[in-house]
Amino acid sequence: MVQIDVKEIVDCVVICNLYTPGRVVKILLNRQDYELLMQDGFFIRDSKEKDSADVLNTTKEYK
Repeated sequence: MVQIDVKEIVDCVVICNLYTPGRVVKILLNRQDYELLMQDGFFIRDSKEKDSADVLNTTKEYK
């Protein structure tokens, strides 16, 4: 299982957590690339509000 959660957007950098079995890795995305991935449907929410887990956006789980 692999999933990415967007934790924060600061200027032109998107700060994310990449989840794999047994590990969480912080990754950074260029904001322009992130917005393109949102348009492509890779991220599934609109990034306007954080949810109860303090996440702005997420991907589906990939196996």
